[in-house]
Amino acid sequence: MGRLSGGILTALGTVLWYLGGSLSNQAMVNLGIGSLIIGIVAFSLPGWKCHPLETGDVLSSSSCAFFSNLASDVGLKGKVFVIPPYENLPHGGIFIPVSPRGKPNLGRLFEGRVLYSEPEPGLLLSPVPGWRLIEGLDILGSGVGYASSAVSGVLDRFGLPGPKVFEEGENVEVYVKSPCREFPHADAVLSAVLVALAAGAGEVLTVEEIGEVKGYLRLLLKRAGGVEKWL
Repeated sequence: MGRLSGGILTALGTVLWYLGGSLSNQAMVNLGIGSLIIGIVAFSLPGWKCHPLETGDVLSSSSCAFFSNLASDVGLKGKVFVIPPYENLPHGGIFIPVSPRGKPNLGRLFEGRVLYSEPEPGLLLSPVPGWRLIEGLDILGSGVGYASSAVSGVLDRFGLPGPKVFEEGENVEVYVKSPCREFPHADAVLSAVLVALAAGAGEVLTVEEIGEVKGYLRLLLKRAGGVEKWL
């Protein structure tokens, strides 16, 4: 019963979140996100007889498949841009352009809208699926290391493994547990980690490489300058 209820809530939340974004209906977006979070909580309650790690798995199973199909239909081929919070996107976001050489225009992106046809065609996740996990964290401009520790503390309270983050110059190497392989940016944990790191850095981060190492998803991120550079 618990698995069924949680699955229904997360699936419903994903659909509402996407439709709300497509219709620029913030109320529907918030309702969808709320359903997703309730689904997470339902799976983590003691009476549901589920291991805590499944909390992340159940959310990913619905949002990952949904956005994987959407990304395929839209034909996303561009580099992934992780955006820190700023005026237009107060919760930050993840933007993936259609073109391999596409770049986001942060002055033209707005929270709650998912698909863009111009000025740069692409898909925007804002808020990201896991934004509630980092809501309230005071990490903007705090540094990558501090942001990584802060989000790890939150994930630990949910019984989820935190990320392993290594910073060297302009590069940030991240190892994170994620069941979502088709479209990992839709994973609640990974999306929260990425936005938290961008917030800590106070810069846009680009995903240069992504792969799997010993059961971990490995991402190589690169600092790409502050928000003002991309307006």
